Amino acid sequence: MSTAAQPRGQVLRWRRALRARLARPQALWLDARGQLQGSSLADWAAAHAGGALELVVSEHLLAHLLSEPGLPLADDAAIAAYARQLFGHYFGAAAQRWALAPWQVGEAGNGDKGAKGASALQGLDWPAAQASLAAQQVRVLSLRPAWAAVLQALAPQEPQWLRAPQAALAWVEGSLLTWAELREGRCQVLRHQRLEAATPAALGEALAELRREGMEVLLLGYGLAAGTVPAWPGVRVLGRLDGSAPEPDWLARPAQAWAQAPRPDFIAQGRAHSPLAWPLAATGALVLAAAAWGAWDSRADMLQAQSRLASLQHQQRGLPAAKVAAVAVASPGRTDPLEQERQRSLAEVQRLLAQPWGHLLANVEQAGLTGAPGAIHWLGLDLNAGRMELRLEGLASDKAVALQLVDRLSAAPGWSEVVLGRFQNGSEGMSGQRFELVAKLRPAALQASLPVKDKKP
Repeated sequence: MSTAAQPRGQVLRWRRALRARLARPQALWLDARGQLQGSSLADWAAAHAGGALELVVSEHLLAHLLSEPGLPLADDAAIAAYARQLFGHYFGAAAQRWALAPWQVGEAGNGDKGAKGASALQGLDWPAAQASLAAQQVRVLSLRPAWAAVLQALAPQEPQWLRAPQAALAWVEGSLLTWAELREGRCQVLRHQRLEAATPAALGEALAELRREGMEVLLLGYGLAAGTVPAWPGVRVLGRLDGSAPEPDWLARPAQAWAQAPRPDFIAQGRAHSPLAWPLAATGALVLAAAAWGAWDSRADMLQAQSRLASLQHQQRGLPAAKVAAVAVASPGRTDPLEQERQRSLAEVQRLLAQPWGHLLANVEQAGLTGAPGAIHWLGLDLNAGRMELRLEGLASDKAVALQLVDRLSAAPGWSEVVLGRFQNGSEGMSGQRFELVAKLRPAALQASLPVKDKKP
């Protein structure tokens, strides 16, 4: 590959990465074959490079587990470890590689009022799927099980149903029925049941077995054979059941999340989304856009200078020996200060493009979550690739928040000499303390996530 093509390819990759970060995510259905809109993940990613996704995965690819009441499972890590042990016991060694999405709602530590469980992605090699998406800079923000996505979508529309002492969600995908029983909004039973056939009659028989007296059931889904759906006692049917895919409304996130809704997600847990991401992404986009523009401008000037030099060299070959030295002195050769400055600018741009901007911006974003929401607002970012020195300018609610930010970045891999270079009251129209942070970077040591803060006893 030529040296000219390398910067062009790097710029293309960064443009895709920034487009994915700024893109509005599409809510799409990952079907029973692990495909998106009828295409494999790799083919879809190639056709939508630089996109962003929020995926909902078919129940055909999932297995579920609810913990026994009263088990001392304090957090998601403990729930995941418990689930992996049980899945391994029932499904064998292959279950050790399944991606898990733990969840818990209600009162922690109270087996009667709380609920805990995990969903397992057993029908898809998710690490391989992630790799094919990442190769095209497609960013996946979430990957939710179908039952949880549907329950979250129903919550603002059916508040009375959620508060009922006995309620159930029946989600059907062809011959597979997912049954979730709720008690005052908390999930108590979650199971799969295979139907004898993907017909309304077979579905009615299964519902009659599962439903208890006084239980209100909401039924929705797709994939049943066409035909008249009878009126089953205590069952309300929402929408058609003979479609070829779920209705888009059942995949979208509601504007206001229901507090008691389980939130299992196969994307790494604990990755908070902050309003800081947009200012940082915009800043990074401006930096890279300026760098790319300068790179192409410098490259054009360099090619023009090389062309002039080659022309003069050809002319020298036809001159008498006495005149060659005079032409050589006048030629724009290696000692031309302007050309040297352009070469230095090009080298600086190439160093900027080679930096791990994804890890760097992620570190700054995560560190900015220190303290209460909105405690830090970023105003500027500048990286000197020659000295590997980063300058951040921001607005903090108070000095303590800025000092916590310094402590968190100082403890992160690849960060050193993190200091507050300036601290003053915000100018007119700015509420808070304006600060400037300076740090030295070791790009090769940067990691995608900051170390977890130690919890105070």
